[in-house]
Amino acid sequence: MKKLEKTLAVFLAVLVSLSALGMTAFAADRSELCFNDDGKFTILNMSDIHAKYPLVKITRDYIRDTLKKVQPDLVILSGDNISGNACKTKVLTKAAIDEFMSVLEDFGAPVAVVFGNHDDENNAADKLTQIGYYKNYSCFIGEAGEPELRGAGTYNLPIRSSDGSRYAFNLWLIDSGTYNTENNLGGYDCVRKEQIEWYKRTAAALAAENGGEVVPAMNFQHIVVPEIFEAVTKDENGKWVLPEGSDGEINETPCPPHYSNGQFDAFLEVGDVIATYSGHDHINSYRVNYKDIDIINTPGMGFGTYNNHEVGSRVIVLDENAPRDYETYCLSYFDVYSENDAFAAARYELHSRESSDKVKFTAFFKLIFAFFFQRFGFSGEC
Repeated sequence: MKKLEKTLAVFLAVLVSLSALGMTAFAADRSELCFNDDGKFTILNMSDIHAKYPLVKITRDYIRDTLKKVQPDLVILSGDNISGNACKTKVLTKAAIDEFMSVLEDFGAPVAVVFGNHDDENNAADKLTQIGYYKNYSCFIGEAGEPELRGAGTYNLPIRSSDGSRYAFNLWLIDSGTYNTENNLGGYDCVRKEQIEWYKRTAAALAAENGGEVVPAMNFQHIVVPEIFEAVTKDENGKWVLPEGSDGEINETPCPPHYSNGQFDAFLEVGDVIATYSGHDHINSYRVNYKDIDIINTPGMGFGTYNNHEVGSRVIVLDENAPRDYETYCLSYFDVYSENDAFAAARYELHSRESSDKVKFTAFFKLIFAFFFQRFGFSGEC
């Protein structure tokens, strides 16, 4: 069945490419980030694309169409942007990054990234090398960060007020590492003490520049903070559940590090972070508050790894006049495409890990019919 599925997928890619439509590009603004005249600023947060070369076309199109729907002011990629195990060489790594960055470049909004545990896993291209590949794109505004910090890609992006007079908001982007080599506890890596000290120093410098006032902020990293297990509870069946008042879903056990170097406590001490975002756990989409900080998970975007109905992205809308009253929601596949779109529905069935081989086989033929209906002037809706 796998051989048949691969053959069908190749044939499908040829069919779909015949109907691919170009997207109008606009030039990226390389100046400082700034709130819009209405005081709003929209972030599109995508995580766990798990790209390899070639990128499965449904993911590529999904990224493009999500951008068109959201029209973000900034895109943040939250790690596991590529699957290092599937790229291994520098040539394949660059090609995999080019697959999705070319789509983002065409759209034109600024793009920032953090790395996950799979980006450089068993890969000849380390994180610093990958930063170099991202810098080939004019839309990329990320940084390697200070060389003495662990990994690469620990930096911050301040956002100026709509009149440009002050820093109204700040975004922390933190490399949360790969796997734990700091002690014998095993598990995933943890944000290191020197990164936390950098965060404190930089936050203090921002506050000094802001007349002594702390600049409200959000944090983005791949691996969730360990405090998630203090924010959620288990039901009588041993399943992790969200407390009342939370948003979204918790469909798999969160996978934080087995220990902490005090990152969350530093957030509480500085008092700037109102929310911390992670990816990593592909089918979780929760927002839960703990000690007045929202712990938020963005679901996986890629169809090349495990997924379910939660596959999607997260939209964040900031208000410079009310930073704590931000809006956030997940955008699923069928929020981007109509459920009545026969082509999109069949395509999802073909690529979803929830679909059985029988469903995928049927979906392939549905896809062919829907393709020709659309090709010859029909809407593709039923």
